Amino acid sequence: MALAMSGMDQDEKERQRRQRMRSLAIALALAALVALFYAATIVRLGGNVFNRPV
Repeated sequence: MALAMSGMDQDEKERQRRQRMRSLAIALALAALVALFYAATIVRLGGNVFNRPV
């Protein structure tokens, strides 16, 4: 019985590790997309966009 529980525990830990890695990959991809859109916006508006009066 203890071996069966140990195996299930290992499977659960592996599943959680994979889910954590997948979540991290999605977060990094989203951050890269945000950075890309930000950079594209700055390029399209020009460098003087920061010198405008607010």
